[in-house]
Amino acid sequence: MAKVLFSGKKDVFTKIKSEISNLELVLEKDLEKYNPTIKSVLKVEKLFKNNIEFDSKSQILRKLDGSMKAPVLNVILKYLKSIGKVIDNKDGSWTWIYAVDNKKLKNSYKKAVKL
Repeated sequence: MAKVLFSGKKDVFTKIKSEISNLELVLEKDLEKYNPTIKSVLKVEKLFKNNIEFDSKSQILRKLDGSMKAPVLNVILKYLKSIGKVIDNKDGSWTWIYAVDNKKLKNSYKKAVKL
């Protein structure tokens, strides 16, 4: 039997799981309409790696210099969100959170006090 760290908070984990499965269903439907190429996905990933955060989707589109349509970008952002590379914040901004190549995050982890 699994040990529950937050008693009474099982609903939160259930909600998160359902949001992820809903996101995957929406992503599948969007892929049928707008199928981005690997080149497009890598272009958006590179953009996020270089800039880390964007205020809005329209700012991302401006940085892409018109080389991508908004619906295709939406599919790519949903995909990156589903695999845990970006998050969309409540204010509409987008942040790169993938830690493998995040130097700032690695440095702060090294400086953190171990408990």
